[in-house]
Amino acid sequence: MKQPPRNVRREPSPAEADSPEPPVVGKASSGTTNRPPPSGAPKAPKRPLSERFPRVFKAVSGVKILVGVAIVASASLGVAWGAKRYMTTSPRFAIKSVQVDGAMRRTPQEIADLAGLSLGQNVFSFDLDAARLKIENDPWVDTATVTRKLPGSVFVTVVEHDPAALVAIEEKLYLASREGEVFKELDASDPVDLPVITGIDAGDVAKDREGVQKDVQRALDVAAEVDRTELAKRYPLQEVHLVEDGTVEVLVGSEGIAIHLGSMPYRGKLEQAERVFAELAKRKTEPSIVFLDNESSPDRVVVRMR
Repeated sequence: MKQPPRNVRREPSPAEADSPEPPVVGKASSGTTNRPPPSGAPKAPKRPLSERFPRVFKAVSGVKILVGVAIVASASLGVAWGAKRYMTTSPRFAIKSVQVDGAMRRTPQEIADLAGLSLGQNVFSFDLDAARLKIENDPWVDTATVTRKLPGSVFVTVVEHDPAALVAIEEKLYLASREGEVFKELDASDPVDLPVITGIDAGDVAKDREGVQKDVQRALDVAAEVDRTELAKRYPLQEVHLVEDGTVEVLVGSEGIAIHLGSMPYRGKLEQAERVFAELAKRKTEPSIVFLDNESSPDRVVVRMR
């Protein structure tokens, strides 16, 4: 069969001439062409690395944050250490004065020694609470406060116990406050012109301090009642005795006249005692014991003469 000559343009067939699409030269593909995009068409932008590798970028960001925090923390610690070193070594913060208020039984120097304070010592070298506790270990001190004022002052305020009575326990005398607290054993320099409270059991002091405190307060209340009477002007109170059954006896005057008051209330009974002593004074005599403890007949008074 005779082949058509090469390089001769073939005329399109009638069907091809009517088709709107240009003829495709080469091997056909399924639904796609190998034609390059036009030279003037815009290219699709590339996604940033953070979108293409999110896990990697998240891990890197976390490391950056941790490194930043570590740097800031290290810098802060360095500044704090430097500041502390300056405050604890600089002569500017040496103690130049220790002011003590409220101490009557102890000198300011004794209080400072108790707290461990001395002039020239660094004002930050001691703990305020520890110094307070050292001062409060002194038996005369009820409470204490310790404060510092920069650059070099320390202030100590002391509240001492106010002795109101002597408490006899197992042949020893102890000082007790108005609140009923037995706070120290009597020594040679302590006051002795105080009423004596007897009848306190040594075993109770060890196992029931709260109960002992209430008993001492009760005895002090009786002592206050006696001191408010006219009787006390002539016969000063010497002793308040707490009986085991809960009743109370008092000793008055230099001769130690006993008045059995029984149970509360005591004011009416003390008024009766005043009348008895007044009547006996008219007769120029004194009793040795006055019994006002008849609870069934409160108006009955029994007097035992010397």
